[in-house]
Amino acid sequence: MMKYGIVTGSSRGIGLATVALLSENQNFEIIGSSTSGRHSLIRPNFKVLKLDLSNSGAIAEFVDKLGDVKLDFLINNAGILLEKWDVSAIDMNQLKQTFNINVFGTIELTEKLLPRLNPNGHIINITSDWGSFSEQNFDAFQPHYKMSKATLNMYTKLLAKRLEDRHIKVSSLDPGWTQTDMGGKVAPRLPKDVAADILNLLNNDVETGQFWHQGKVRRW
Repeated sequence: MMKYGIVTGSSRGIGLATVALLSENQNFEIIGSSTSGRHSLIRPNFKVLKLDLSNSGAIAEFVDKLGDVKLDFLINNAGILLEKWDVSAIDMNQLKQTFNINVFGTIELTEKLLPRLNPNGHIINITSDWGSFSEQNFDAFQPHYKMSKATLNMYTKLLAKRLEDRHIKVSSLDPGWTQTDMGGKVAPRLPKDVAADILNLLNNDVETGQFWHQGKVRRW
């Protein structure tokens, strides 16, 4: 059966690896997003649309360009990390910019897409160990990013409860330390590893409202 879905932030890193993996299967039709509206991947079952999550008008335009398509999945992958690695002080401008994309924009897009989600659909929010309260190596650095991902984790739990009657699953996914622009080149995981985790969640009837890491439920 054909599955239709969206992967935000699909032009690089985890998002790029995810659309590349999903589009290998002709039973998937994927719509990606990038801030430029351009993409390096060319496949018949993949297209990309321009999306700026910090702009409500751009979000509305993105949703309008989807036409009347119904969705089986939404992968909220797009996000930013602005602060330097050794900074712990709050910068209000950076905090607002981070929340505008990682929280407000992501939630606004999701809320606009909820009417399009089919029963048994799945929303996956890419969050982080840094957004957990169980992080073993907790420190005071990257505060804006950590707070944004903690908020997105709570949204996952709240949305999962809201959508139970519609039989739509909502999950958070901690990708782990991954070789992306954020994670750097020495990280132990590759984007394709995380893409496989995402595909595994999509292909299995998992319990809604859980926080996943490498195929297993982890602590919040």
